Amino acid sequence: MVFLYVFIMITKNSTYNVAFSDFKSIPQIDLREDEYYLFQYSTDDDIDQSILKYYLEFLPQKFKEEVLKYRRWDDRYNCLFGKLMVYMGSYLFGYNSFMFEKILKDNYGKPYMADSNFNFNISHSGNTVVCVFSKQEIGIDIEEINDIEFDLFKDVFTSGELSDIKAQGLDTFYEYWTKKESVIKAVGKGMSIPLTEIEIRQESTTYENDTWYTESFKMDNKYCSITSKNKLRMAQEMHVVF
Repeated sequence: MVFLYVFIMITKNSTYNVAFSDFKSIPQIDLREDEYYLFQYSTDDDIDQSILKYYLEFLPQKFKEEVLKYRRWDDRYNCLFGKLMVYMGSYLFGYNSFMFEKILKDNYGKPYMADSNFNFNISHSGNTVVCVFSKQEIGIDIEEINDIEFDLFKDVFTSGELSDIKAQGLDTFYEYWTKKESVIKAVGKGMSIPLTEIEIRQESTTYENDTWYTESFKMDNKYCSITSKNKLRMAQEMHVVF
């Protein structure tokens, strides 16, 4: 049995439990302008290949091929469950005419849902995949924490940021790294944006004089950052069982 942990941005302190097979029984959500919803899947268990085969049947052929192009099994599962999170979120936010074929990519490769009133973004690392939804432009990045040589990233961080990283250590490196990556994904211009042009502040980042609000937090041995044009709100947790 596989568990998908879904953090839901709501005003009440509530935890929901729902099976993927039954998520359409949940009342649909009126997504507000000032909130975002975060879905997170993570497992430490080996996943039986029959589970992959079963859930692949929810996808049309084009999207099955996107999953199967990955050689590593954990990458296949992350890609698969990320797509299923979009399916779940689309329904929960009132997109009753959802079809996978409406998941498109813009000229920079950023995915979006045609004819919808929300934006979404996906990231995965190791055994974890995350998907965030918002009415605003939004980006998310998650990275597994590993030892790293800071000086190899002089072309990524400003001198001040690199000084912070050397003084404060590995967590600060991954906080800054995921913040920059999440800004790139929120702006939607891909790696055409030089990372040194994204300036990190305490609760926000700037790029070309625009302010983006960023929240960073740890998930077990990973760091995650979410960036939006609006200030971010606290999350509640929902557990979905596959």
